[in-house]
Amino acid sequence: MRKSINAIYRWFLSNVRDGDFMRRIFTIVVIFLILAMAMPSTHAKPAEPTNTGAVFGGQHSLIDNLTTDATPIDELPAIAEDFTATWCDNCLQAEAVLDDLEFEGLVQKYEFHRSPDHEDPLGNDFASAYLTQRYQVSVPPLVAFNGTTKKAGTLPDSDSLESDYRSMIATPLGLGNALSSFAWTPKADCNCEIPDGFGIINWNLDLDMSLYPNMILNVNAWFVEDTAQFSDGGNGAGSYHDIVRNITDLGTELSGSATIEIPSAYDGNDLEVHLVYVMSIPEAPEEVSSDENENAIPGFGVLIALGAILCAAIFSRPN
Repeated sequence: MRKSINAIYRWFLSNVRDGDFMRRIFTIVVIFLILAMAMPSTHAKPAEPTNTGAVFGGQHSLIDNLTTDATPIDELPAIAEDFTATWCDNCLQAEAVLDDLEFEGLVQKYEFHRSPDHEDPLGNDFASAYLTQRYQVSVPPLVAFNGTTKKAGTLPDSDSLESDYRSMIATPLGLGNALSSFAWTPKADCNCEIPDGFGIINWNLDLDMSLYPNMILNVNAWFVEDTAQFSDGGNGAGSYHDIVRNITDLGTELSGSATIEIPSAYDGNDLEVHLVYVMSIPEAPEEVSSDENENAIPGFGVLIALGAILCAAIFSRPN
């Protein structure tokens, strides 16, 4: 090893006085600095508004339990949507804080595992697509509260990540004291003919949507697995909690009933069904002009290829 280091050192000294060699080294450094700036960043970002609309609700039941509940929405915990993966080390920091806040009754946590992902079997493609598209994120960690504020990464903006999250939770939804009613009837209790593996969900929300003319409200049933064991997770957690296993869209009516299929749990028998309301702002289709296409920045893979070609050209050029 020492002989190799000495050989490299002697080679460098023999070339360092060569002006053409130094120009080549300088050019390569500049190329890779440009490539580094073009790389997508996964560093933490300050909390920011989502500009997508509120997410609220969270009333729930074990799928085998007969349940009814009516609660004003301003008395329900904040919805914490956690984009995560079993290989994500930083995600554990976010989830430790969220678990503490959930224990205090301040949040209802939902883990959306990245999917498809060959290292993480806990996710669901539809649920993952919902979160990544809504919050414009591709790599965890990211936490969104009440659908209105989000924070990527775990580097705190204040004295701690917990303080950041508490501040985000405190942002009011401004939806008043509308009452949300939720009922879940498993097949064993319905006295009706429904297929095996199905249940009946009922909901009613007395929210005046005329106050939100630019919003669309979708009613969802989120199926959540309380705990799943996965010992091969790269972050070593072993146990993962509050995992969204599937999402069923119940439509846009403020009141209704639906017979819905229950997905499979990853393991165990601890699935829950959650009633969640998702507001969104309709997006007008954007037209991309030909000028914008022509001036588009090339993708990172293209930049890498160009860098490699330039480096090869520099070193192969005759003196």
